[in-house]
Amino acid sequence: MPPTTTTTISSLTTDLFYDAVKNYIDYNKPDPIAKRQLENWKLDWKNTDRKKIDASIVSGENSYIDCPATNVIQGTLEICGDYVAVTIQMKCVWTNGKKKEDGRLSYQMDVVSAKFIERKHDNEEEGKADRKIRKKMISRLSQDSYISKIIALSTEEEKSNNNVLCLAQASIYVNTDKFELEERVDVSDTVAETLRRALWSSTKSPLDIVDMILVLPSLPCHNSAAANSSSSTTTSSSTCTTRLANRAKLRLLEDAMLDECEKEGEDQLIDDLSISPNATTSPDKYEEGKEESTTGSNPKRKKKKSKK
Repeated sequence: MPPTTTTTISSLTTDLFYDAVKNYIDYNKPDPIAKRQLENWKLDWKNTDRKKIDASIVSGENSYIDCPATNVIQGTLEICGDYVAVTIQMKCVWTNGKKKEDGRLSYQMDVVSAKFIERKHDNEEEGKADRKIRKKMISRLSQDSYISKIIALSTEEEKSNNNVLCLAQASIYVNTDKFELEERVDVSDTVAETLRRALWSSTKSPLDIVDMILVLPSLPCHNSAAANSSSSTTTSSSTCTTRLANRAKLRLLEDAMLDECEKEGEDQLIDDLSISPNATTSPDKYEEGKEESTTGSNPKRKKKKSKK
């Protein structure tokens, strides 16, 4: 079932994504190395054709009969880092309710493919030393267990099975009149760590890459870069943004933060472990200590021997 005539398909441009990255850098002020990596990203956004938009998220096939989907953003974003290019499919479907807080929203980001960049994306020729560094870096990254999983998505077998790696998904429903609220969110810490290693390796936490990607206009937050930019496909900023997206973003960040806190807690437990010095002694010393302790711990046996 194709989108209905009442469904607004919002088209985005690649410039909006560059603006979002620039605003993120200006606001968060990352360290020089992290900033350089972000500034070197090459972005390419492609809107999904109206006829190919996933009908299941447009046709209103859900339990929220009072909120049929009326707005859709869907497309693929290719992010080219220094050595790896990753393609992410993004889709967001929402309907604003009678009140500003009401409505429903469904959002999902899937990593669909990845590849190594054998040469620089621009027209500048690489020197011999740069080519040597690139070759070594690609060789090292190809052995990374995380990155190898997204590179495998580009194989014919994975493509035929439509296998993807879900980075984040959110489902929000608000109805203030009926006092109904439902929020379901999930962020994959494993996929986030994979993207961090592939695209933004200078950062220390997968939470950073999640925070960066959630500011992109594919999640139509109110007062975002998309809202402040004019587009020929929309009549006003209100048609391509929603306050529900702001709620979804906060909940997704909360989920990512919880994962990070749990990981830090596990690392702290490992750091707090104390290994007994006896455990590091050699087998011979251990046997000698065992004999001494055995002899010293049996005074009755010594007495019996003395009587004899």
